[in-house]
Amino acid sequence: MATTKRNTHELMQLFRQAAEERGMFTINGSYQENYEQGVYGCLIAKPSRRVQRSLGIDREVLAVVSTFRDQQTRTITFVQNEIEESLGRYESSLAIVIHNDPQGNEKLKNWGKEKGISILPIRTAQLGSGGEKIDLLRTLCFELYSYDPFDVTGPVSDDQHFFGRREEAIDLARKLQGGQIRSCLGIRKVGKTSIINRVLHEIRRSHECICIMIDCSGDDIWSMSAAQLLSSMARTLDYAIRADSYATVLPTMDKMDITTARNSLEKGIIDCKRPVLFVFDEVDYITPGSPTEKKWRTEFNVFWRNLRRVFQECDRREGVVSILVSGVSSYWFTVESIAGIENAALSFIPEEYLNPMPLGATTAMLRRLGNIAGLAFDSDALEAIATSSGNMPYWARKCCSYIHRQVPVSDRPQSLNKERVTPLIDDFIAKEGVAISEVALSHLFRVHPLLRDAVLRCYEGNGALVTDVLKSVLVQYGILTEKGEISGSMVQRALASLELGTSIDASRKKKSEEGESERALGPGEWKEWAEEIATIGKRRNIVERQLRSIVVNFVRMDSLSKPGGLEKIKRRILRVVPSNERQGFEHVSAQDTVSRFTWQQLTKLVEREWRLFERIFGNKKDFTSHCEIVNDRVDAHAKSADHADIALYRRSLGWLEERLARIE
Repeated sequence: MATTKRNTHELMQLFRQAAEERGMFTINGSYQENYEQGVYGCLIAKPSRRVQRSLGIDREVLAVVSTFRDQQTRTITFVQNEIEESLGRYESSLAIVIHNDPQGNEKLKNWGKEKGISILPIRTAQLGSGGEKIDLLRTLCFELYSYDPFDVTGPVSDDQHFFGRREEAIDLARKLQGGQIRSCLGIRKVGKTSIINRVLHEIRRSHECICIMIDCSGDDIWSMSAAQLLSSMARTLDYAIRADSYATVLPTMDKMDITTARNSLEKGIIDCKRPVLFVFDEVDYITPGSPTEKKWRTEFNVFWRNLRRVFQECDRREGVVSILVSGVSSYWFTVESIAGIENAALSFIPEEYLNPMPLGATTAMLRRLGNIAGLAFDSDALEAIATSSGNMPYWARKCCSYIHRQVPVSDRPQSLNKERVTPLIDDFIAKEGVAISEVALSHLFRVHPLLRDAVLRCYEGNGALVTDVLKSVLVQYGILTEKGEISGSMVQRALASLELGTSIDASRKKKSEEGESERALGPGEWKEWAEEIATIGKRRNIVERQLRSIVVNFVRMDSLSKPGGLEKIKRRILRVVPSNERQGFEHVSAQDTVSRFTWQQLTKLVEREWRLFERIFGNKKDFTSHCEIVNDRVDAHAKSADHADIALYRRSLGWLEERLARIE
C-alpha cells in the first residue's frame, strides 16, 4: 500500500508539473483517497482562460490518478462519487483520469459515457513527453471532441441526455398519482419511450406508486390473449407490492378465463394501499393493426372493455389506478367500432400526442451538445438544423452527428454559421436523412392508413381536399406545421420518395394485370428508376450501419457479463474471419474490426452469435434469406434488375428495418 501511495503521489506531481508549466491548469489542492481496496489521487485543477474556452467549461476540473495496470469500472464510480460530493465545485460532466493501462483510454471513455461523464484519459507517457506547451491541451481536446455527443441509439432519461421535456415529464408523473388515464402518441423516434423512462424516474424519486411496465413489442406480450395479459398484470402487481415498487410484466401462457383474470386484477388494485400505474409502451403490437399477431383484431376490444371495467370499479371502491399508453397509431383509439362492436377504447384512452419539441428547446439542446463537441453553432445555424428536421429531436441530433463527422477534430473549437452548415444539412438529408424519415413515415402510414393519402394530398398542394380532423392529426404528429405546410426538408424529401415508390408499384401492378410485356423506359421513367435505385441504396446503408453498431454492443455486453470477458470480445468477433486473414485486424478495436467487415461477414457473425439476436430477428432462416437478398445489391452498376427485383429488395430491407427499429 505504501508503494502504491508513493507511485500515486509521483504521478500527481508529474501531472501538476505538466499542467502548470504549460499554463493549462492551476492546481488548487490535492489529496489521496482509499476506495474499494485501491488508492486514488485527486487534484483540484482550475483551468486557464484558454482551456475554459477550448473545453467550454467554467468550473474546476477533477483530475484523478489511478495506478492500476488494468482499469476497471470502479475508477468511473469513484470519479462520479467525488463529483457528487463536491456539491457543485467540479464540472459535473467532465473529468481527467491519469493512468497506466495500455488499453485504458477506450475503456475509460466508454464507461464514462454510460455514466454521462466525458472522461479525458491521459497515459502517463504523454505527461513526460517534454513537448511544446500546447501538446497536453491538444491531447485533451482530441479526447473530448472526438466523442460524438449527438448520437444516441436508444431511449434516454438521465439529465445528461434528456432535453426539452423535463417539466412535461414532471407534470405527467404528478398527474398519474391520482388515478388518470393518459396517452403519449407520436411518430417513431419523437421521444415517447424516453419520456416514459423519465416519468418512471420521477415517480420513483418523488412519489409513492407501484409501476408496472408492459412493453407490448415483446414476443411474450403480444402473443398472449386478452385474458392472459390481464392475469399477467395481476400477477406482476402482487409481485411488485411484495418485492419492489417497479416491475416489468410477468407473462403467463396458462389458459385463463377473462372473468377470473379481470377479478384478480381488480382485487389486487383495491387491496394495494398505494396508487398503481400500468404503462403500455409500443401499444401498436396489441391493436387490430398489429404487425405480429392477428388475434388482436378480436382481443383488442375484449382487453380494453375489461380493463375499463376494472378502472371504473376501482374508482368506485377507492382503489387508485392510472394508465399511460404509448405508441405510434392513434387510429384504433379513435374509430367508433371494430368488427361491428363498439370500440371500448374510444371513450377510455384519450387522443394525446407527444409533439416535436419547440424550436427554442431544440436549439438549446443542440447548442449544449455542440459546445461539448467543440462546435459553436450560431443561432441561424441552429434554427436551420431544427427546421429542416421538423424539430424532431432524434432527427436533429442525427443531422448534427453528421456535421460532427465532417468537421476535423484538429480544427476545433470552431464556430459554425448558417452558410457553413447549410450544405452539410443538404448532404445529410440526401445520404441519411431521407432514409431515416422514410422509415418513420412508412411505419406511421402502415399503422394509421388514413394518413397516407391525406399527407400526400397536402404535399401535392391539394390540402383543401383533406378534412380538418386529419390535418389536425398530421400537425400533432409533426408532419404538417400549424399553417398546413409540410414540416421540414426531411419530411418533404421522404414524401417525394414515398410518392415515387407508390407510382412505380401502381404502374407495375397495372402492367401485370393487363399482361403488358416489359418495354424500354422513357426519359422521365429513367429518372424515376434512378431515384428509386438511389433511395434503396441509402436505406441499405442505414441498415448496415445500425446492424454493425448493435452487433458490437451485444457481443461486448454479453462478454463483459462473464469473467475475463473483456479479452474475449475481439476474439469472438474474429471467429468469422479466416485465421490467415486475422493479422490485419491485430491493432484495431472491436468497433473498427466490425466496421471493416463485408456484409457477408457481418451477417455470418450474427448467425454465429444467434442466441444474442434471436429475440430481435425471430427466425434465423428468414434472417439469412433477407440478408442474402440485400447483399445482391441491385443498385450496383453491373446488376440487372426489373421492377419485381426492386420490390423483393425493398421487402427484405423493410423486414430488417422493422426489426432493427424495435431496439432503438
